Amino acid sequence: MSEKEGLNFEKVWAMFQETDRKFQETSRELKEAERRAQEEAREWREYIARMNDNLNQQIGYLGRSLGDVVELVLVPGICGKMNQFGHSFTRLGPNKVINRENKKTLVEVDLWLENGDEAMAVEIKTDLSVKWVNKHLERLNLLRKHENITGLKGKKLYAAVAGISIDEDARDLALEKGMYVIDLIEDEDRLEVIAPEGNIGKW
Repeated sequence: MSEKEGLNFEKVWAMFQETDRKFQETSRELKEAERRAQEEAREWREYIARMNDNLNQQIGYLGRSLGDVVELVLVPGICGKMNQFGHSFTRLGPNKVINRENKKTLVEVDLWLENGDEAMAVEIKTDLSVKWVNKHLERLNLLRKHENITGLKGKKLYAAVAGISIDEDARDLALEKGMYVIDLIEDEDRLEVIAPEGNIGKW
């Protein structure tokens, strides 16, 4: 082998080794990048799981808070308050669910007051907006439409909305439609009822 051929071989071998070194280095970098990506994905999954748990806890807390308000403030005094406006409610039940004949839910009512001649459906929200007033109007029409299974046949149906924070537009709409508006004053454990200025709505 000539001296020139020997130099070329060494040069090619050196280039091969350098290429192999770079390949190995790139392979390690890719593996490290993949490891970091997997670690970040795992951390994100754990973060999302923690956020979901926290959200579920918050939702549960809000549900319990509203339930506490209903139980401690609204339920004990609501019949007496409403009867001051000429009603004579003797029974009440929170979270009333009425099913269709096929057992599927027809309607859910947050609080239901009744006696032999009349009933009242109360919608309760922590923050009462126009949307919830409109939904309650739909619920009332549904209750009357299916009076044979809602137990309303031959009864008068009245309505009320209650909230800790009540939007002014929601308040005005409810009163305009003939609903009672119940202010829940949580800090003072009491409630205030506002009756419509005109005729009390009947459904």
